[in-house]
Amino acid sequence: MVFQAVQSVLSLLILIAIGFFVTKKPWFGKAGSDLFSKFTVKVAIPVYMTYNVITTCETKDKLFELFRSLPIPFATILLSLLLGLLLARVFKVEQKRRGVFINAVTFSNTVIIGFPVISSLFGDEATPDGMIYYMANTILFWTIGVYLLRRDSGENVKLVSWEGVKKIFSPPIIGFLIGMVIVLLNIELPEFIFTPLEMLKQTTTPMAMIFIGSIISNADFKSMKLTKDLALILVVRFIVSPIFMAMICMLLPIDQMMKQVFFVLATMPAMTQLGIMSKESDSDYEFASVVVAVTTTVSMVAIPIYMYIISAFQLF
Repeated sequence: MVFQAVQSVLSLLILIAIGFFVTKKPWFGKAGSDLFSKFTVKVAIPVYMTYNVITTCETKDKLFELFRSLPIPFATILLSLLLGLLLARVFKVEQKRRGVFINAVTFSNTVIIGFPVISSLFGDEATPDGMIYYMANTILFWTIGVYLLRRDSGENVKLVSWEGVKKIFSPPIIGFLIGMVIVLLNIELPEFIFTPLEMLKQTTTPMAMIFIGSIISNADFKSMKLTKDLALILVVRFIVSPIFMAMICMLLPIDQMMKQVFFVLATMPAMTQLGIMSKESDSDYEFASVVVAVTTTVSMVAIPIYMYIISAFQLF
């Protein structure tokens, strides 16, 4: 597994390196980065979701079995949230960036990085487990996570808002729901529809990794300072949270594949939406942008290390 993990991550790193270098080209630039971002989130990943629901949850029973596991990622993410709240209080993270801090140690980039990584490591059979983790991660971020960001500004906000509920129904979730409808109604797609779905699904990983490369390329690392809060996020995100998640997974009555998928997704970098929502919420946007860029970069080194530990110590 270690050799496979290293090879898989190296393949992803090559794609990220391509994104890193082409971003510097005048013919790519910001327009190219925006195109890859929008295509990945609005086209490739929704199609990826639809395709994998159809191919991995072929019957209603398999689909219902998938939903029976949904409380588990909700519980694990909420436990991580409590850990973030505790650490923010203990280490006296300043109010303006407390929501950013808690979000950064709680919610993972399951879509743009998480799905390509688990697909490379475990194959398409890991996708259903990844889907339910993604659903829990998305719902909790757009409710509790955004609430914490808005609270940073000092304004009086509600935990659940209509705007937040609308954000839950993102293109990837809609793709997942379309796949559900197809399975529940037992619709058999004709070949001329299924083939384009399969072809578009295969663009997900390269498009997502090239976009990540562009994020790293555009980040101004020279101006970034390793502050106490950033250092704490890195320690928690890549050391404390993996240990915490590994302990939880070992206790859960679920199969080995689900434990591995949950563990890997929980150790992904901070969500890219964190930067966007920090700006909209009048939280510490600059700090959030630094957190996204740094955790994304560090995760490319951390992932093979995690896989080595899982394999060498047979954690799951």
